Amino acid sequence: MLLGMTTRIVVGYDHKEPAKHALERAIAEAKASGAELVVVSVVEMPLDPEGPQNFGTLDDSPARMIPLVVPPDLEPVLAHARERVAAEGVKADFLWAAGDPGQVIIEVVRDRNASLVVLGSHHHSFLAQLVGADVAAEVKREAGADVLVVD
Repeated sequence: MLLGMTTRIVVGYDHKEPAKHALERAIAEAKASGAELVVVSVVEMPLDPEGPQNFGTLDDSPARMIPLVVPPDLEPVLAHARERVAAEGVKADFLWAAGDPGQVIIEVVRDRNASLVVLGSHHHSFLAQLVGADVAAEVKREAGADVLVVD
């Protein structure tokens, strides 16, 4: 377990095996420290679902907002996380967001004043690293919290 006072832990969670390991480690850290867990799943979407939704209209009618619901791809991901966390008796919030995974996780860390972030390691190609696709590196650089990357 990590040393120090951890009050809130953010874990990035998707359907991949490294994220499952990260969730298990985050649960263990939360149990050991009594910290609250925040599980975040991010889906990359071309349009912001919370932004204006009146594109394509032919008149000046007001935008009709479509109710914001969990995307179907994330429902089983979050359901699995809920089951694992509940089985361990850890207090947790479950969030989903659309956008860039690194930036979303950084925002959640800041909004929730988290002291620890747990992420699964994803091995990126050289090209992905050049264009900044390494979420863990981005979170380490900008989150202002300890970051634990789990294989």
